[in-house]
Amino acid sequence: MALIFPRPVAEFADKLRLSSVKFWLDGQEEYSGLGSGEFLAADLGPKIWKAEVSIMDLRHADAAEVQALIESMDGSIGTFYLYDPRKQYPRLDPGGASLGAANPVIASIGTNRKSLTVSGLPAGYKLSVGDLFHHDYGSNPVRRALHRIAEVATANGAGVTNAFEVRPHLKAGAGVGQAIKLIKPAPKMKIIPGSFDPGTGENVFTTGMRFQAQQTL
Repeated sequence: MALIFPRPVAEFADKLRLSSVKFWLDGQEEYSGLGSGEFLAADLGPKIWKAEVSIMDLRHADAAEVQALIESMDGSIGTFYLYDPRKQYPRLDPGGASLGAANPVIASIGTNRKSLTVSGLPAGYKLSVGDLFHHDYGSNPVRRALHRIAEVATANGAGVTNAFEVRPHLKAGAGVGQAIKLIKPAPKMKIIPGSFDPGTGENVFTTGMRFQAQQTL
């Protein structure tokens, strides 16, 4: 059976056996200094998510399995969905039990493209600063945006939140009615060229396997 790309979370990220991770939003900015000592900054492109992934020490056979998963990306050609293991669920809903079978969607988008409201949540459901969500937009190809919540939001009795800001800004393709995912939110990523380290085999364990990844839109 042929591999599917982007590799789904259950077939890649869930099997990596992570020991540590860095996950951050990286800007593409230009700076210009002024005689006053101040500086000006301008965006040159959209902010993108980056990650540094370290694999736990594994017995050689298990390490070979993880290495095969990573090598199936053909270097930086294949794509996969990767989530921050520290933020698999909303802060106040560890495990996602309170969200249950709810299907939240974007209800409105602010004119500044920095804020939105969400509907379809359980009444009283709270989103905390630092929570993540993703949503898909566009077609051929379908693209995916990942956002970090910058303001507290609470769903009213009808399941609709107050307006709240997120970073990065919402993409031009974001629209009302698009589903958002709060459980294991995962952008589409590629391995940064030359960043994969297969680790070192010592006695019965392989140690030090790691790679870096960058979001692709």
